[in-house]
Amino acid sequence: MARVTLTLLLLLAACRTGNVSQLTGAAAISSLAIGAAAASRAAGGCIAICTGETFCNPRSGLCESLPCQGKCGSGERCAQTMTDIRCVPDTMTGVESKASAATSKAPAIVPVTPPNPSTGSPTIVPAAERQPPK
Repeated sequence: MARVTLTLLLLLAACRTGNVSQLTGAAAISSLAIGAAAASRAAGGCIAICTGETFCNPRSGLCESLPCQGKCGSGERCAQTMTDIRCVPDTMTGVESKASAATSKAPAIVPVTPPNPSTGSPTIVPAAERQPPK
């Protein structure tokens, strides 16, 4: 509590440009704004009023931007591509597809010759460490 009081006193001391009535008005408005933000947050809302292309995230209490800025119409959804975020038809699935569990068309990879367990894995020697041929 002492730190808060000291911080407020330092802020008031820094406001030398205004007269007493301006300082009183600024203090009153600031305290009302802080109180309104605290009451809104305590009620489960956001600290500020979310407007335009934002919505209130009740977990964080902050305003976040709407996907696709809320411009997608009915029958559309917001999708992120490699270059941008845009509205796409709701029936579009992109690259995903459903595979049948009965048949698989994945190629089977079988090594031509299995590795020899007695010799271990191959050793790679960098070119800088190789001995020149004699």
